[in-house]
Amino acid sequence: MNRRPVLVAAAVTVALLAAGCGIPSDDHATLAAPGSVPFDLLGQAPSVTATTMSASPTERATLFMVQGERLAPVQRELPAPVSVELVLQALAAGPTATEVELGLRTALLAPKLVSSGGVSGGIATIDLGQPFTEISGRDQIVALAQIVSTVTGLPGVGRARFTLEGNPVGILRGDGAVTTDSVSRDDYATLAPVPLG
Repeated sequence: MNRRPVLVAAAVTVALLAAGCGIPSDDHATLAAPGSVPFDLLGQAPSVTATTMSASPTERATLFMVQGERLAPVQRELPAPVSVELVLQALAAGPTATEVELGLRTALLAPKLVSSGGVSGGIATIDLGQPFTEISGRDQIVALAQIVSTVTGLPGVGRARFTLEGNPVGILRGDGAVTTDSVSRDDYATLAPVPLG
């Protein structure tokens, strides 16, 4: 018996089966639809359709509240860049609920005590509102110490000068003396926070 026709028939059968089960031959490239390709194989990140809010930059500022009869520093995250106006607004808002629970308070109780502030030559000019004159004695000294200590914590600010509704005004220093000159933290040293350690 001649085996050659049997081998040829078997080879043809195998070839036909392989052709039926395999990928059809193609003489040109075919592009795949982008949606059928995993995104990490496309060489670019998937597009994000949801919009995200970019966080506004902030800076940390030190404000001074009152604990007992002395100043107490607290931290606030404020919009950058931090200015005299921003720290005065934050100071006027008073202590947070948590700070109140820790025994902190403020001498700046009435609204519109401080209306504005700016800096020139390292001196912050703070314009006080008329309600400030209604704070008496020791409370006024504490309020001034809070303001002076807070604004002189800003870069480039070493002293503070006060006006009342735009006009020069005498203010109390920590020793009770009245001055129309600019003041610094040293003028309220008796109210300075107790050093840690």
